[in-house]
Amino acid sequence: MPKIKPVSHEAVVKRLLDTPEAQAAYEEMSEEIALLEQLTQWREQAGLTRSEVAERMGITPPAISRLERNITKATWHTLSRYAAACGIKLAISAKA
Repeated sequence: MPKIKPVSHEAVVKRLLDTPEAQAAYEEMSEEIALLEQLTQWREQAGLTRSEVAERMGITPPAISRLERNITKATWHTLSRYAAACGIKLAISAKA
């Protein structure tokens, strides 16, 4: 039986992100994950359930669940309405 050699997470990431395209995709996904976490944080800080946010937005609770799991198709309008339902004013800033 061959001996299995452990590999560090850093080594795996380095091997998988060995092209500029892979690095760009990884960074883009990291931003999406951060935004998804932010949505949940806003809701929880406001002390709201998904159902309560949905009611404030005039949509169904499953739509909130989908939004909190997959942000890629959300519009600015939807994100702004979600934030407002949680008592947050959403703004855009740019970095050069």
